[in-house]
Amino acid sequence: MILLKLLEVNRVGFFAFLWGFAEATVFFIIPDVLLTYIAITQKNKVVVIRLLLLTLLGALAGGTVVYMTAQNHPDYVEEILMRVPSVQTYMLEHVINAMNSHPFIGLISGPLFGVPYKLFAYAAPHYMTIWMFIICSIPARLFRFIIVTTLAYYLSHHIFKQLKHATKIIIWLIVWIIVYIIYFGIHGL
Repeated sequence: MILLKLLEVNRVGFFAFLWGFAEATVFFIIPDVLLTYIAITQKNKVVVIRLLLLTLLGALAGGTVVYMTAQNHPDYVEEILMRVPSVQTYMLEHVINAMNSHPFIGLISGPLFGVPYKLFAYAAPHYMTIWMFIICSIPARLFRFIIVTTLAYYLSHHIFKQLKHATKIIIWLIVWIIVYIIYFGIHGL
């Protein structure tokens, strides 16, 4: 009952789910952008948690689609993924090496270092069952989501609570612009 209430969906919740799904498949902007925005603009922790969980469910759904499609059509999926901005062949090599070493650790650590989750979803059929992939994906996605959302929430509502809303949004925007300038500078478009 409590979980169903937490997952009650409105337009923002639907958008959070879609963003999680899209980034796990073909979109290149991480859901952390939306989650940090929600964290700085929403004081209600239950709402923030609900949207984080909906984003996670979207990411799991998207990862499952990539996994299942890659299981039957790996060349097709690889071709699509290699067209996603900033996805590079060395990232796929990293994923294969990480999954060969330890699939669970690779799945969790990869996205922390800028390797897209979608590439792990693509490679996962060679290393684990769909159910194991979904179970391992929960902490893999949730770990970073919780860290960035909690940090943004704490900074916005405790450390910088005296700042005006508009100032917080400008800082949020500048931070993400810098993050993506650095990311694209390293990995290219």
